[in-house]
Amino acid sequence: MAGRSYTTAWLLWAFFGWMGAHRFYVGHPATGLAYLLTVGMCCVGWLCDAFSLVALVDDANARDVLQPLLETDSDGRRLTYSRPPPVVFASPPGMRGGRDDLDDGSGGGGGGGGGGGGDGGGGGGG
Repeated sequence: MAGRSYTTAWLLWAFFGWMGAHRFYVGHPATGLAYLLTVGMCCVGWLCDAFSLVALVDDANARDVLQPLLETDSDGRRLTYSRPPPVVFASPPGMRGGRDDLDDGSGGGGGGGGGGGGDGGGGGGG
């Protein structure tokens, strides 16, 4: 795109700004739609844009220049994005994770039975 014109932006702001036409022109469709549905946010947003319109056009023109640079590598090839691999959290060495930790010392199963046998043997030896 050749860039957005300040003159066009000012004309859109002056005649159709209350409908958000200048916002659509500079690449802000969400606020353009908000202006369209709220009559330029009751004309307050429309009047505030008189002070920020030059910056809006400058930002739109900068996006037009920078966007192709951000989407290509140093050789000019278009970058493709893929989903990063899933992160797997592992327990530290020597530690068990999950529900196995609930079995230790509960009195049921192998862990609790072994502890009871040890106590009984220790008492008989004394």
